[in-house]
Amino acid sequence: MQNIHILRHFKVKDDTKIKLNSFEFNQWVSLYDTFPLDYVDIEIPKVNKVYVSSQKRAIESANYLKLDFNKSDLLREVEAKSFINTNLKFPKNFWLFIDRFLWFFNLKKSGENRKDTYKRVYKFVDIIKYEENILIVSHGLFLKILTKELEKLGYKGNKDWGIKNAKIYHFRKDNIYEKSKNY
Repeated sequence: MQNIHILRHFKVKDDTKIKLNSFEFNQWVSLYDTFPLDYVDIEIPKVNKVYVSSQKRAIESANYLKLDFNKSDLLREVEAKSFINTNLKFPKNFWLFIDRFLWFFNLKKSGENRKDTYKRVYKFVDIIKYEENILIVSHGLFLKILTKELEKLGYKGNKDWGIKNAKIYHFRKDNIYEKSKNY
């Protein structure tokens, strides 16, 4: 039996409410990983191995929980970027929505698109396919794609519509050696 526990990093303390032009939005994106985290105590299940995104907020979450872990660039979040250069100011959520929309339809002019994200997910799933009891610490959009793929591979688990910060999600598959039609 394989148990995969998933944790989205602790919530980032970001009170940016102002409207941003494209340059300011890109600056905010690069600073986002440096913002402080809202640490909470959570119970971590007993696992054999821990994989953590190489981004700072995931590493700091794992360090706070005193986890011994392996870092992986495959677990990084899909990076956001402004879709146009403009002095017009929009709320950051507008910029993020448009970025994710372009990502979903593989229309991003630079950076990772949805096909690229799925390739990373497939690579990571291939790495962990025979691991019996693991914890993954990563990011919202990446984990949403990962959990969808795990379900396609026959894993059963609990999840919310959006992956919540600092909440453990558990996925299980009884026969990890069973061939999947998806891989």
